[in-house]
Amino acid sequence: MGSLISTHAVDTGRRHALGRVAVAIALACAVLLALAFVLDLDGAQYGLLAAVVPLLVAAPAAAVLLRKARRPEVVELHDDGIAHVFGGVRRQWAWDEVAALDIAERGYDAGVDPDCTIRFADGALLHVSGRTENSRVIVAALDRHCADATRRPVRRPHKARAAAVLAVIALAGGGAAAWVVLTNPAGGLAVLGVAAAVPAVVSLILLVAVLVTGRR
Repeated sequence: MGSLISTHAVDTGRRHALGRVAVAIALACAVLLALAFVLDLDGAQYGLLAAVVPLLVAAPAAAVLLRKARRPEVVELHDDGIAHVFGGVRRQWAWDEVAALDIAERGYDAGVDPDCTIRFADGALLHVSGRTENSRVIVAALDRHCADATRRPVRRPHKARAAAVLAVIALAGGGAAAWVVLTNPAGGLAVLGVAAAVPAVVSLILLVAVLVTGRR
């Protein structure tokens, strides 16, 4: 890899914030599940069991995000390549192993921290953004050493599909909850409306996260 040129620490604050949101969602879903066995609404309370779906998503997500937030992450620039150290696990690639680059153009020349996703020849991905210290130095090195690398969207198609699925779930759950509120706001179906609203809200939060982290 040659001599070490610079190190760039990654701020994990966003992972902490998203992890806390996921914990709050998981706790809310757990409460709804408990209410399903406590309330007596002529069977309508069992609609709250639908909260198990977002719970199964939010609980693992919270664990992963909070665990990652506690692990230090650093990007290293070397004479002959780039390295990524995360939680003590080190990966490194030579410059000629950079297969494709997806660099946000918006605001890049105006001094805004760039948003860049790197795909390497082994299929690995590395994301560099404003949360990476002096990220412009990394992108400048990529421009200098990897001028022949393909410039194309690396992660955008996957995020577009994820956004589409989350949008459908949010619309379906929100529509069902709205229908219950408009047609039977005080009846037993109200619990079903709450059950439909839970995955809708979770999907909406995840959709916003995908759109924000996927901006170009």
